[in-house]
Amino acid sequence: MASDSKIAANRRNSRRSSGPRTVAGKLTVSRNALRHGLAAATLRDSGIAAEVDRLATAIAGENADAVQREQAVIIAESELSLLRVRAVRTNILEQMRATAAEEGGSRGDQANAVLPGVIGGAYLDQLRRLERYERRAFSKRQGAVRKLLDVQCTIDGCIDKINYF
Repeated sequence: MASDSKIAANRRNSRRSSGPRTVAGKLTVSRNALRHGLAAATLRDSGIAAEVDRLATAIAGENADAVQREQAVIIAESELSLLRVRAVRTNILEQMRATAAEEGGSRGDQANAVLPGVIGGAYLDQLRRLERYERRAFSKRQGAVRKLLDVQCTIDGCIDKINYF
């Protein structure tokens, strides 16, 4: 059983870490996922929803059953997420290159030299954070591909189970 001092400490910590309390604070954190758009739900956008539908149809075919269609949609959503992550990564790398070129050019005769410490840690932190979204999308896509292939194998009557990855 926890002591009275431990219970009191837990309550103090809970008061400090229970999230925003003001309306402004709640509004700010509600938009965190929209900061770069990678964690936000994107199927509300009709253009993205149409692209997901087109890709899912190309993956599973026109006559896919509900299970195949569901896995194909997951694969398509994941693939589009991967494309968005890679576009953001490319943008960050281009910003890093531009910063390095500006810093290298301003240091004298070393045109476009990338010097140690020129590129700030902020860019590297952004790249590191992108890995989370890329890993999630890749893992989700890989699992859906396995399930789709398993369903197709069951329908087609595969004898040997193939290791897909």
